[in-house]
Order: sequence, then structure tokens, then C-alpha cells
Amino acid sequence: MHKIVRKLANVWEELVGNPASFSLENRAFNSISVVTMALLTVLLPFNMWLGLTAIWVMVATLLALQGFFFYLSRYKRIYYASMLAYVIVSYITLTATFYLNSGSHGPALLLFFLTFNLLIAFSPRRRHWIWALLHLLIPVILLTKEYLHPAWIADSYKDASNRYIDILSSYIVTLTCIYLITNYLRNNYEREKQNAEERADKIDTQNINLEQLNQKKDKLFSIIAHDLQSPLNSIITTLHLIAEYELEEEEKKMLGDELLTLTKNTSNLLTNLLTWSKLQMDGKGVRLSSENVYEAVERVLSIQRMLADKKSVDVISHVDPNIFITADHNMLELVIRNLINNAIKFTPSGGQVGIDLQIRKDFCHLMVSDNGIGIDPSQQDEIFSLKTQSTFGTNNEKGIGLGLVLCKELLALQQGELWFDSAPGKGTTFYASFPLAQLNSNGKKLSA
Repeated sequence: MHKIVRKLANVWEELVGNPASFSLENRAFNSISVVTMALLTVLLPFNMWLGLTAIWVMVATLLALQGFFFYLSRYKRIYYASMLAYVIVSYITLTATFYLNSGSHGPALLLFFLTFNLLIAFSPRRRHWIWALLHLLIPVILLTKEYLHPAWIADSYKDASNRYIDILSSYIVTLTCIYLITNYLRNNYEREKQNAEERADKIDTQNINLEQLNQKKDKLFSIIAHDLQSPLNSIITTLHLIAEYELEEEEKKMLGDELLTLTKNTSNLLTNLLTWSKLQMDGKGVRLSSENVYEAVERVLSIQRMLADKKSVDVISHVDPNIFITADHNMLELVIRNLINNAIKFTPSGGQVGIDLQIRKDFCHLMVSDNGIGIDPSQQDEIFSLKTQSTFGTNNEKGIGLGLVLCKELLALQQGELWFDSAPGKGTTFYASFPLAQLNSNGKKLSA
């Protein structure tokens, strides 16, 4: 049944024109033309059977004209000319019907009322007053003429039964057409209302997204203007001291270590900024493959251990060398680097950072834990947003929270998740979840 209704709807749309190519008024005129031709096709043999020769000739002429008007409007796209021709022919026909079909004793007044509804349905609103005025004047003139000169109108019915059948059939046709027109306009109104609501919802959603993007943009520029400029100024100052002044070896070593830390932190910040900016512009660009977690962790630790040693922080890895996950190679390393760097940053001298794995069904949870200062409860709800304030590590290493925001977004692109447990003064554990990679029967990773 649904298929039949769908096919009928497609046929109707083909007849009257699709909404994308035709205006609502044009489609209404095409629809009314189709309905009018169908009714005239029914009325033609009916009037022939009643013996109303003049009337059935006129109906046949109207049927041909209406078919021509429909052709011009639907296939030649000459809507306004078709509508004007339809209006002129309608008034001529109504006047002729009144004269030839017993005047006020025939169906002419019903047809005037029907035609008025048709014109209101498909014509522009600015012209409605014209049709209302004409439909008031013409019937008044005809009725006045009939009243003053009764002999002017001849009775075209052979007997009372013919008049009864003609009036009844005209009333049924008028009632049916008014119902179809009203229902058609109501359906179009509901459809347009629904489309308007959907467009409004889309606009609201776009506005919200634009507002969020604008907030992120403002935050990003704030980061670039302040948090990136500050370490760069420190690097310039340190290099200036080394170049301009005679320093002891111990002082040079101290400045060199500080320069290394500043450069490393600035490099990490730049990497995060560029990655996050590209992510906001592209949104995608993920290339998933089977990745060995142990190898990825060791590549990151080859650099991060230097920072940890400088702070006297032990980094202990318990990652199984045989675990493979599905991840993007570069994104995986960036997530691990940010989590380990974060743990080292907020762990005091003599502290410890641990890296472990948990297997839960089809997922691998990479855990990076520390026994550092923990996360303040007031900041935990917004830890993965750019609303957090700048924070400082145990050696005054500045952080802006962008790394965790980036990790969260990157994991989402890899069908993973990021969450944490933290107790102030006791430490924090971050959990990065990745899908496990498919392995073959020999336990080897499958090629991506």
C-alpha cells in the first residue's frame, strides 16, 4: 500500500511540477488545471446525456482550452499568461452558462463561487481583491438583468428532473472541488511550515556551532597572543644573556637547561596548536591502522624521559609489547606525549609516573598515572574544554589545557574515549581507550 501511495505521489508531482523547480502558485494552478480537466471530462458525457447541447459544446471547448493552459504553464513555464487566459475564459464561460443554462435557476451561481475559490487558490495575494470585485459585480449585473427582463433568460431544462440532476451534480462538484482546494492549500501550508521550522532549527544549530567556533577562535588567539609569546620572550632573553655576558660554566649549563625546557614546552605547545587548528578546519583526516602500543610509548619516552630526569621524576612503563590497537599513527603518539608530559609537569621531584594497559572486551585502556598534585575539584568538570584557566606545574611549567582538549577530540576521531580519576594531593590517572586491532591466527597484526 505504501508503495502504491508513493507511486501516486510521484505521478502527481510529475504532473504539477516539483517544488524545487516550480513556485507554490504555479504548482497550485497546475493542480487545479488537472482537477478541472478531470471534472470537465466527467461533465461532458453527463451534459450530453441531459440533452444540453449548448452546454456540452461549451464544456468540450473548455476542456480543450484548459488542456492548452496546463501545457503552457507546466511545460512551457508560461504561468502568468496561462493564469490570465484562464481568468478571461472563466468569466466568459460563467456569463455564457448563466445565459444558456436557465440563469439563477441553473448552476451558474454555484460555478461562480467555485471559480472564485480556484482563483484565490493559485493567484498572487495582491490580485485577490480584483477577483473578489469581479465576482461581486458580474453576478449582481446578471441577476439584475434577469430580474428586470425575465424573458431574457430561457429555461433550458426539459423537465424538473433534469434541473434537479444538474443542480445536484453541480453542487457535488463544487463541494468536492472546494474540499480538494482547501485540503491542498492546507497540506502545502503544513509542508511549508514544517520546512520553515526545519530551516529555523538548522539556523539555530548553525548559530550555536558558529558561536562555539567563535569562542574557540577567541581562546586560540588568546593563547597565541599571550601563552605562546611568553615562552618565546623567555627564550630570546636567555639567548641574549648567553650571547652578551661572560658566564660561568655552571651558569651556562643552568641557562642551557632552562632554554631546553622552554624550547621543548614551546615546541609541544606549537604542535598542539597546529594539530588542533587543523582539526577544527578539516575535522577528519584520520588514517587508522594496527599500531603497537609498546613501540609508540617507547618512541615518546625517548624524549620525555629527559624532562622527567631533569625533575627527578621516575617514569615506569608496564606496557605489554604484544598489544596492538587500531589508531592513527601520528595521533596516537600525540595523545601519549600529551598525557605523559602532563603527568610529568604536575608531579613533584621524587615523584613517579606510571604507564599501564588494561584490556576490556574489544578495547585497550592506556593508563597514565602520577602521584602529583591532582586536579582541583572546581576544574574537573571543564578539564576537557577551553574554559579552563592557565595552570602551572610543580616547577612552574605553564599549561593552558589545550593538550587535554586535543587528546579528547583525537580519541573521538579514532573511536576511543578519554576520562580520568583524580584526588587532590594524591595524583591523577588518565585513561585513553582505543579499539583493539584484529590479529591473525599466529597472533600477528593484520595489515591495515
